[in-house]
Amino acid sequence: MKHIKKQILSNVTERPLANNLERILRMSQKSLKRELAEELKRLGYRDIKAPNGFVYAQGEVPVLLVAHLDTVHKKFVKTICYSRDGNVMMSPEGIGGDDRAGVYMILQIIQNHSCHVLFCEDEEIGGHGARDFANSKIRPNVNYIVEMDRRGSNDAVFYNCANPEFVDFVCSFGFEEAIGSFSDISVIAPRLGIAAVNISAGYYNEHHKHESIDLEAVEHNIARISQMVQTPSEAFEYIERQFYGRLWQNSFEDMSLWDYIDREPEKKETKKLMPLPDFATLQINGQLLAECSRYMLDAQGKVYNYIPELNAAILSENTTAISEAGQSLKFKIGEARLTSVIPLETALELLQ
Repeated sequence: MKHIKKQILSNVTERPLANNLERILRMSQKSLKRELAEELKRLGYRDIKAPNGFVYAQGEVPVLLVAHLDTVHKKFVKTICYSRDGNVMMSPEGIGGDDRAGVYMILQIIQNHSCHVLFCEDEEIGGHGARDFANSKIRPNVNYIVEMDRRGSNDAVFYNCANPEFVDFVCSFGFEEAIGSFSDISVIAPRLGIAAVNISAGYYNEHHKHESIDLEAVEHNIARISQMVQTPSEAFEYIERQFYGRLWQNSFEDMSLWDYIDREPEKKETKKLMPLPDFATLQINGQLLAECSRYMLDAQGKVYNYIPELNAAILSENTTAISEAGQSLKFKIGEARLTSVIPLETALELLQ
């Protein structure tokens, strides 16, 4: 692994962005987006779009590669530490491998394989860049989608995409199917109707200051995904995962689980919600999240995720807003504004 560290460290400020992981880790989301557009031109891409929310470049290989540009860490990376063998990177500011490692992996792959490329903004606060892309008129002509935004070294997460032929294809390269909650492809794949997978990007302990990047895993998966994209394949359709079950004594019906939900008539609700201040952090299911610019607080201390596209907020379960002093953040009526609140199910339907 010493040669990898040497490659990363040499001429850190002058080398092209595609070969410069340290530089990618140190940049702001805004700066990285700007430089990626230039880097894609240098790599030979001509049809590049960089509106609000994402950077997209049309390629020749019929595969769309995806990563996101933001991290949860509030401070820029200043100090980067390496393990003695040069294989593991960490930073006291939070290394940001989620998902700068994915950005680096894509730049490495497309030096030899001209895939379609999508870099999304603001994945960590609700996949806003992915939604911007899904709502655009861009429709890549690709066989499948590969995102590099998963912890670990060997995972392949398909979310609600249940195409068994695609699962077999991906796992034939040595990856193992795993379970995940959300990434940008959760939004993009169903909208495009194209099968998608999220592959491990070599980072661990994401959303924590002690996050690390395993460079050996990064390089290994660059090689495996490179092999994957140059392997001829069919176009894999996005097939929505369905849940079936037993209902009403001994009768079985081939209906989605969602068909069994007794939905009450929609009630439009408005509440006084306070936008979280810059110094606030969030605790979600016991994990700290530094980026909370689109979250709001009600008088009872409940936290809501504001969705600009809907001009409404949804309740964020198991979430606590934390002050600089480490205490629960206090609601201030003078800083609150009247905001529409809708159920998560309604938001998902409206965003489709």
